[in-house]
Amino acid sequence: MSESYTLEAQPRTVVGKKVKNLRREGLIPAVVYGVGMTPLNLTCSRRALDIVLAKAGTTHLVSLSVDGTTYNTLVRAVQRDAIRRDVVHVDFLQVDLTKTLRTEVQIVLVNVPKLGSDLMITYGVMSVEVECLPTNIPTVIEADASKLTNIDAKLTIADLPKLPNVEYIADVTEVVAAVAGVTEMSEEELTGEAVLTEPEVVEKGKKEEEVID
Repeated sequence: MSESYTLEAQPRTVVGKKVKNLRREGLIPAVVYGVGMTPLNLTCSRRALDIVLAKAGTTHLVSLSVDGTTYNTLVRAVQRDAIRRDVVHVDFLQVDLTKTLRTEVQIVLVNVPKLGSDLMITYGVMSVEVECLPTNIPTVIEADASKLTNIDAKLTIADLPKLPNVEYIADVTEVVAAVAGVTEMSEEELTGEAVLTEPEVVEKGKKEEEVID
């Protein structure tokens, strides 16, 4: 079962440009929404929110406590200041713990072999859509890359580990990573366009979760 975290929040009446004043007071505007509920504007303590975001990410449940009412949520989106990268707004999605949903989970390569100078690992899809209960969402999907040692060797969705009560919703032939020869890359790619290392994960939350009745 996935870990869960608790976050205190307060109802918010301030909206629009006036929320800047809240941020100066150490409060971050947020919203919680979901099927069957009216979206609720909130504020959270910046410090408490930063701690929960660092631990929960977008795959662990966050129990959002608002005036005695608890909302079981997932972090849907995190907006940050373009320069300082401070959190400026968070969207929470209320979920039904008894219903499966579909959401994206990051794929992380493990046991990556050291290759010769004439070979390199190229990356394909770095996340996969899964269907499961909210309490079973994996933090990440660890893909064993130990066999990526020879030219043309590849790792596909079909090679991902089987996880209890988790179903992959993807084309099993999609390539996660593959081995290619450096000489096969174009001059433009070799001068900086090629992705030679695992791409940076951009924090933008999951795509909209689809609840499965």
